[in-house]
Amino acid sequence: MPIAMERGRVLENVRRVLEEHVCIDANVQEETDLFRDLKLDSVQQLTFIVELENAFEICFDEGDEAKIRTIGDVVDIISHRLSAP
Repeated sequence: MPIAMERGRVLENVRRVLEEHVCIDANVQEETDLFRDLKLDSVQQLTFIVELENAFEICFDEGDEAKIRTIGDVVDIISHRLSAP
């Protein structure tokens, strides 16, 4: 995975992970709430995070989970990790 990635490309890959690994329709927007709209349970959330780490070759910090409510939050964190030196 490239070091820097356009936000739209990050969103595409997040959608792909949702569809392939969490079995959620990938037609989500940045404002889609993972819990209210997608109704992710704790197992699905863990699967989603682990598969995102694998797909983007990054690691989420323990505090990141508390910050994640929407698809946009996920994209923000991944974009930040990919742009960090």
